[in-house]
Amino acid sequence: MKQLFGFAAGVIVAAIGVTQVRSAAPSVATVSLQRIAAQSTAGKRANQQLETLRQERGRELAARQKELEETRRRAELQQLTSQANADFVAAQSRLQTELRAQLMPILSDIAKQRGVDVVLNGDTIAWAAPATDATNEVLQRLNAPPQ
Repeated sequence: MKQLFGFAAGVIVAAIGVTQVRSAAPSVATVSLQRIAAQSTAGKRANQQLETLRQERGRELAARQKELEETRRRAELQQLTSQANADFVAAQSRLQTELRAQLMPILSDIAKQRGVDVVLNGDTIAWAAPATDATNEVLQRLNAPPQ
């Protein structure tokens, strides 16, 4: 019985030792999608496209507003504003999808290199150890010239 207890205690100590070895390296990586959108070439390009679209739509709305009669103007301006907003949301969604498509292979590679199973958006996490932030590495790879 003492031998069995001693063996079980040894297994528990070994398991704790393995857990402690595993926890020495981060098991999760985080990235700041806001920083990537703001600092990456692709993100800057997408933001510029969105700003250009917003300005174009603003000019179109201002020009159309002057042309329309008072009662008709209000109804059509509301419709145009809704359409401009829908166009902006659609463009934003399309550009986000394109950026995520560029990010996926990079994030997958970093996760494999770091031995992590999950990469979380660091912008929505209350706290994470600084060693888990892979944003700079993602930005470096995303902004690297095509090979």
